[in-house]
Amino acid sequence: MYKHMIRSIAIVAFALALSACTSVTTQKSIGLVGGEIIAQAPDGYCIDSTSSNPDKGFAIVAPCFAMGAPDSAPSATAVATIQIGETGSGMVTGAETQMRSFLQSDEGAALLSATGDSTTISDFSSQVADGTVTVRFNDSAPPSKIGLQQSEWRVFTDVNGRLVTIALRGPANAPLTQGTGNWLLNAIAAGVKPATVQSSEL
Repeated sequence: MYKHMIRSIAIVAFALALSACTSVTTQKSIGLVGGEIIAQAPDGYCIDSTSSNPDKGFAIVAPCFAMGAPDSAPSATAVATIQIGETGSGMVTGAETQMRSFLQSDEGAALLSATGDSTTISDFSSQVADGTVTVRFNDSAPPSKIGLQQSEWRVFTDVNGRLVTIALRGPANAPLTQGTGNWLLNAIAAGVKPATVQSSEL
């Protein structure tokens, strides 16, 4: 049941290692998986189009100024990854409680860990809403990218029948608080929509 989620988590962990904030090509939104789904970055944030892979449903979101764009710094600084699963990979809607239980298990903790070791995961908390499971945890394993805080936020949801996984961490020298991390994760998740919905709101 969770094979698509396992694949997405592995991709997210790898992506965090690639998300260096250097001067790159930026944009406010990006079409993913053939333009079926649009990811719109929140205020102060841009899509790193150089490191993103839209055909594979993958995007990196980071502060615009950190990527060389002439934008002012947002109130909270972080790096997020968005991964869209394969067609039919959606599994959250109607099974929110089961997914949360899985993520609370040793197997789920191993998947959340940067090194695959469940013992590195602590301070796990979760929230369930219709079609969404959000988790926050500390990972004592060395982060995939040097300079990121140990606390991580992830949200799992379905968009157009596809599993969407969004992961978020702040910098170690200016870590996100729990409330700020929740707020920013929700803001990024709110920008991931079917292209038809996004177009109708323009």
